[in-house]
Amino acid sequence: MSTTPPRSSSPARSAPGSPKAGPPTSPRRPAVVPPAQKSGNTRMELPPDAYVSDTQKSRFALRGGKYNTEGKPAQIAVNQYRLKSLNYDGKIHQYDINVTSKPETNKRLPVKKVLEHRATKEALKPYNSKMWIFDGKALAWAPTYVKYLKYTVDLDEGKRAAGEKVRPGSVFEVVIKPTTEINLAIIAAYLESRVQFNNVVVEAMSFLDHLLRQGASERLLSIKRNFYDTKAKGHHLADGGVVEVHKGLYASIRFSQDMSSGGIGLSLNVDVANTAFWVGEQRLSDLLPKFLANCDSQWRGLTPARLVDVLRPKKRPGANDNWHSSDAFKHLRKLRRLKFTVKHRGRPDATADMLYNFRDVMFEEKYGSEGANSRNVKFDYNGKQTSVLDYYVQKYGQHLRAPGLPLIDAGTGGAIPMEFAYVAPMQRYPFKLNSDQTANMIKIAVTRPNERRKAIEDKTRMLRLDEDPYLKHYGITFEEKFSTTKAKVIPPPIVKFRAGGTAKPQFSGRWRIDNLKFWTPNKIPLQSWGIVAMGDCCDKETLVSFTQTFKMTFKRHGGLVDSDPVIVPPWSLQNKGRPRNEDITVGGTNGATVVLRAHEMIMKEKKLHTQLLFIVVPSKGSPFYERVKKNADCRFGFLSQVVQRGHVQQNQAQYHSNVCMKVNAKLGGATARTDPPWPSTGTYFPSNRPTMVIGVDVSHAAPGGNTASIAAMTMNADANCIRFNAAVQTNGYRTEMITDKNMARMFHKLVMDWRAGHPGLFPAHLIYFRDGVGEGQFAQVIDQEIGAIRKYFGAKCPKITVIVATKRHHIRFFPPQGAGDRNSNPLPGTLVEHEVTHPFMFDFFLNSHVAIQGTARPVHYYVLLDEFNVPINGLQRMIYHQCYSYIRSTTPVSLHPAVYYAHLAGSRARCHENAPSGDGPRHGGAGVEMLSDRIAKGFHIGPKAEDLKGEEAPDLLPLGPRDRLEFMERTMWFI
Repeated sequence: MSTTPPRSSSPARSAPGSPKAGPPTSPRRPAVVPPAQKSGNTRMELPPDAYVSDTQKSRFALRGGKYNTEGKPAQIAVNQYRLKSLNYDGKIHQYDINVTSKPETNKRLPVKKVLEHRATKEALKPYNSKMWIFDGKALAWAPTYVKYLKYTVDLDEGKRAAGEKVRPGSVFEVVIKPTTEINLAIIAAYLESRVQFNNVVVEAMSFLDHLLRQGASERLLSIKRNFYDTKAKGHHLADGGVVEVHKGLYASIRFSQDMSSGGIGLSLNVDVANTAFWVGEQRLSDLLPKFLANCDSQWRGLTPARLVDVLRPKKRPGANDNWHSSDAFKHLRKLRRLKFTVKHRGRPDATADMLYNFRDVMFEEKYGSEGANSRNVKFDYNGKQTSVLDYYVQKYGQHLRAPGLPLIDAGTGGAIPMEFAYVAPMQRYPFKLNSDQTANMIKIAVTRPNERRKAIEDKTRMLRLDEDPYLKHYGITFEEKFSTTKAKVIPPPIVKFRAGGTAKPQFSGRWRIDNLKFWTPNKIPLQSWGIVAMGDCCDKETLVSFTQTFKMTFKRHGGLVDSDPVIVPPWSLQNKGRPRNEDITVGGTNGATVVLRAHEMIMKEKKLHTQLLFIVVPSKGSPFYERVKKNADCRFGFLSQVVQRGHVQQNQAQYHSNVCMKVNAKLGGATARTDPPWPSTGTYFPSNRPTMVIGVDVSHAAPGGNTASIAAMTMNADANCIRFNAAVQTNGYRTEMITDKNMARMFHKLVMDWRAGHPGLFPAHLIYFRDGVGEGQFAQVIDQEIGAIRKYFGAKCPKITVIVATKRHHIRFFPPQGAGDRNSNPLPGTLVEHEVTHPFMFDFFLNSHVAIQGTARPVHYYVLLDEFNVPINGLQRMIYHQCYSYIRSTTPVSLHPAVYYAHLAGSRARCHENAPSGDGPRHGGAGVEMLSDRIAKGFHIGPKAEDLKGEEAPDLLPLGPRDRLEFMERTMWFI
């Protein structure tokens, strides 16, 4: 058997764990493809240069000594433990593991079970078996060299009776072959910039990741980057016993910027992981009524008899002899892939721990109204057709208490009664939580910094890092406390309004706008407007009172309003006296009909096209939202403001001020601004540096969904960088990079808007904020999206700065006692450029907001490109201060407004999809929940977005008729 020769050994070191200066050995040729693409380990946090080929690594901006010099110095703890030592000289051999079934079957190979079996330990005993590390799939690492090894594993060893036939899928052949030798010294070489990121670095980092997890996973449940103590008690949600929350630990080794302060450039990032699991160790027959009650309130309080009844098949409409599954039965299909054990009297002890897979709920029309239950389903037993019910009586003397329940289809495991199936513990709950469950989850998961820190430290102790034999063997030790790093606190801005009005939030993170006039009032006076309530949810007097208070408040803030609104009467009053056989309720709750009727009444009375319509809905998350927005935006081309009945009835001044900010922005105004972060002459950016600020986000269909991806791009429309216009369009399916076609038309539209707000000017600088991309896509952003911008401008292209902003990380800040805000979170403006950042790339973490509850999550900003060489103080101050000019809030937002607006525009654009409104919600929690529900029930929803990748999607509907398009596109319709 041929094997791959081991590579040359690591260079000599002056001492273990201390790599010698100078180039390490170069055991293989430069990578032809990005090294990260060759790694099958998706748990690792790799830097951007891991995803590009060697010739492209220099494209990313480097820090080059750029650190903030103006913020107030501070010290802050971060949820990382530094690696103190690592034996760079240790011998590590990597092996390929090939497991095959004897005889071969189509069943999924239980590789993990095979590798944990006694036979594997025996086979590896001559090769220091205690130090072997497995990835559970196809790789292994060991300090000893094995040229070739083949052995057999029998999973039924000791369980098979003498003479009994071998069960298919119980005997396996294992072949182990060496592939390469891991060189840990390459990590130090990369951190010291002596080599570029390559495949050898990936191999070394992958080994460290598996090394960290090997010992812990032998004692704990390991799911991706998380660990859970299976002995710990879960926190039950208030759902009767369906879902419980387990507090686990997120753990990942990552590069860190600590070498200048005594570190070795590697740290362990740890965080709490709150995860929903099915409540285990309960009969499925007991779980069913509780589960159905959480699916729909109509099934709350089901008795055993009623449970059987709601799960029985129903007649198909218009067909005499056809039966179909009931609505409740369809929900049971969500239990597919749930694992369970079987327990009943007389069952052999040897099979007590055998896991079965819930493949489906049995259903066949031939069983009629009773369905496929234990009385009806029969099979051959001892040469006689026997029902499942009788089988258990005859073989085990076991009577069923609920014979009318449908049976579980367990595949080769047979047809199993629900009452004998016990849910295996610690199985993740894969569905969206309902509102009650979510509220309980938040109470459990959201904790203040001090409590979160204690939870992280407690959970980290369960890893037993100081006792781990695998870590000890390779000389890995960690510091015992969270890392503490240098930080800066950027001073908060003064928020400025018109006529000299100001708000000084200091570090409170909030301010009031009572009696303050908006920086820019609405350019379009409010003349043709009205209000309507969906489904009679408010009476006329309430609507009149609400609009009077709004008008008074809007004027107090400097808003221009020339007329009173049209009060569209409640639907029942409009239809008073109509024949009783007309269904007037449908019109009152049909978004299209309500918007049309209101629009007609406003135009008739005002003799102008409708500018703005207030629409009152019964509650948050109303099903009316998407339809009324689609009709207002696309069918008629006027602005709309949805308000909830409760707020309309309360009619409070503070709420009206919040609504006024939105309305003012939609009609061309701006709430407030902050002073420029650099020397300027009247405008936000210097007069010799006209600047485009762009925010981009691409959103995708829910998992398993078939809706198109939506690209959203925003750009500042004014020189003060307060107002932003947006362009949105479908972007294929599961396509993260904005297509060339979309870049051309969306960018052109926004450039025209920018020029209208900057008469006679040409941009000298373009700042491009991108959200939603991981490190593996940074290069694509530069190549494709920035490449399209360069093509658009040609030879006159402005200098470009590209910044990726993301909150998808596990870094948290913990200020010293008394140095944070009232909840012990870091003060707004806290900036961290050391310890948690990349060793030499240009990134930083910024906490710009005050967390309402829980522990604040900073935003990670990655500067990928900086052709303008923007002064670091000005750049960071600009990003932070502009979070205070978010146009519809009296608090700073956590993310730069350009990106925030792109999120809003992309979400609203789902309402503009060219699809029937009757298809249900297209976005948000309601859309995801509906889609997940339909998929789980087995409904066909057409090709999945993943299967349509590469194809074009139908365009969104335009914003209004042709004569209204320019008006709508120049407004902040998405606010």
